[in-house]
Amino acid sequence: MKFATRITSSVLANLFAMWALCSEAGAVSMEQAKAQCHDKFVPIVQGCVRQKVMQSGGSPSQYIPGCRDSIVAEARECVSKLVGTDSEPEGPPEIDVPPPSGKGRVVLMLTGVDGTSAYKDYAEKMAKLGYYVVLIEGRQIFSEDKQSGDRLAEAIATAQNSSNALPGKVAVIGFSLGGSVALSYAERQPDTVAAVIAYYPGTSFIAKVSDMKTFVGNFQVPLLAFAGAKDSYNDCCRLTTIQSMQATAKEMGKSMDLVVYPNAAHNFIKGATYRADDAEDAWKHTVAALSRYLGAP
Repeated sequence: MKFATRITSSVLANLFAMWALCSEAGAVSMEQAKAQCHDKFVPIVQGCVRQKVMQSGGSPSQYIPGCRDSIVAEARECVSKLVGTDSEPEGPPEIDVPPPSGKGRVVLMLTGVDGTSAYKDYAEKMAKLGYYVVLIEGRQIFSEDKQSGDRLAEAIATAQNSSNALPGKVAVIGFSLGGSVALSYAERQPDTVAAVIAYYPGTSFIAKVSDMKTFVGNFQVPLLAFAGAKDSYNDCCRLTTIQSMQATAKEMGKSMDLVVYPNAAHNFIKGATYRADDAEDAWKHTVAALSRYLGAP
């Protein structure tokens, strides 16, 4: 079973790496939590694979996805509990906010792990400009089952087919974990996405799954990103990483604009780290980008 062990360990390692992007600091460090939960669940997945091979035969690799998916919820809860977080985000999985006119170009928003309630005011403010805003909790799209891109495409199609949507490509705005989802998947869907806007996006996972040149090489959509120079939030969203992304994008001829706020930390548009001037400046940049790529509402 060495083959199954090797693959399962790799898959779970990437899974915990992505969950780590935006979790709060708690009783233990995120690295400790990932290690403990990894050690706990790898044998469970291996046992599941072994049992299925004994029952039905065939290659162990064909059973890994199903066995892995069977422990996803428990593994996420394991990490959340160890770092002292609530595994349940606040607010419903999705909030749709039509514009005053009833119809508008689609702006899809993907939240961080704090959920839709944290960004409802932002979505309503955007809708008042004339856009049809669909606010989705980021973990509704992200999963380690490698279907995140498909789920995002489905969410975009559903929004475009709404009676509140005007025809045309959509803009995708991602916050924190949602920003990492937007960078990973919305950037690869140029047929339906006109622009990606990422607020303090999670980027630490990139080094664990790819190199920066390969990652940026998949960008096919204009990108506007915002970062706080003092963002030390669980090492998820370091300034040096996104600056490397910008430099690589420039080198490869990709369209990427990065706005850095010298005194801002993570979540600078809301909550305890809110900075009014920076939030307002980012809002103006966002509105200008939407007007440029979707047209004035």
